[in-house]
Amino acid sequence: MNTLILSSSLAGNSRSYLLCKAVEQELLDKGDNIIFVDAREIPMQPTHKGLTDKMETLTKQVEEADNIIFGMGVHCYSINDSLKILLDACFGKATGKFFGILCAAGGERSYLSTMHLTQICMNEWRMMQLPRIVYATGKDFTEDTISSTEVLERIELFSEEFHTIGNKLA
Repeated sequence: MNTLILSSSLAGNSRSYLLCKAVEQELLDKGDNIIFVDAREIPMQPTHKGLTDKMETLTKQVEEADNIIFGMGVHCYSINDSLKILLDACFGKATGKFFGILCAAGGERSYLSTMHLTQICMNEWRMMQLPRIVYATGKDFTEDTISSTEVLERIELFSEEFHTIGNKLA
């Protein structure tokens, strides 16, 4: 199974990146092939201005992936601008793929913010979502570490289910 993990935050101290890295390790331990993409390393611009070389590479990686995991932060109760740019420009070949969402938010009241990404993926590309989402808030982290036992358990369960279902669909 080839899984693309996209950490979409541009923040230097991204908590969604930490969630992505934790899931990456869980899936690697299960023998999955992982392509990890950190949006901080992609020079990006709106689609109408053309794709950068790294955006072209991401487009090919999306096409070749069996499934995709999105790591996102919450911005105004929705997805961040870098994720929106990458979705618009690079995900044309994501049709029918299986996907999951990892979300880090500042507080506990933004848990429905992931629905915007769900709507985009399901309506635009008819993607199928793992119903389980890992949602974490600032209290679940200590500096650059996931410190919440509950979040770590959710990551483990998310990874197990994503691996099992993803393999059946691939």
